[in-house]
Amino acid sequence: MNDRVNIRRVTRAAPAAVVIALLLAAGAAASPRSAPLQHGESQGVTVDVYAPGRIVFDLTNASANARSHLRGPQIAPGCVKARFSNGEWDAEDVFGPTTQFGPQLRLDLSSMQLRGGPAFRAPYDGCEIGGFYGHKWNDGWGTRDAVEIWLTASGRHFFNDRAAARDLAYFVRSGRVHKLRISGDPRPGLEWFVHRYPGRVPRHVIGFWIGARTIVFTATSSTGRRFFVVANRGSFKLPSKNLGDLAFVF
Repeated sequence: MNDRVNIRRVTRAAPAAVVIALLLAAGAAASPRSAPLQHGESQGVTVDVYAPGRIVFDLTNASANARSHLRGPQIAPGCVKARFSNGEWDAEDVFGPTTQFGPQLRLDLSSMQLRGGPAFRAPYDGCEIGGFYGHKWNDGWGTRDAVEIWLTASGRHFFNDRAAARDLAYFVRSGRVHKLRISGDPRPGLEWFVHRYPGRVPRHVIGFWIGARTIVFTATSSTGRRFFVVANRGSFKLPSKNLGDLAFVF
């Protein structure tokens, strides 16, 4: 329960001239004469990663689900480096300029730097495309970015852990659960979720334990990692949690 997650997420809106330069550089890297360092696919979307950090997403055959989640008007493509060591995720999640849905998305992440550190160069553990929309628990947007393409086993575990952590965070911060947290007796309301969403609450997905002074909410990732949020009864205080920066809860 002492796991910590340190995610440094960088999103930069580059000037137009810089965006054009990035796109031209990516186009050169994607020529038939060069071979990608990495290749992956999810929901009909493919990604090719070229040295030193040029990315080409092909959305020509994107699934209907992916297209509906990327309907814009703005979307954000990017990639992630993720390492899990000694019970901690250390992940660098970097996005290029925001753009719109199209047959191909091209960007260059090799010039991006994190807090003055080394350039964000390939290989990566996964690449993704995110949409700009708010989330509610059990909504149609889900707990993943619109497209997540893992390129290594570490990337797959990171995406799965992040999805589980988000699911728990969205549940705990939902309006109905907010009211239950400050109510005198939260049990009837929480048991309503069990009957309303069988299989979602609490059996191995979202669980809860009600104590004299606290409520413990839990979720378990497909990786086997267990996430928890401890809430004080009668207040909005959350004295303990292990979501790190994978998801935000209040």
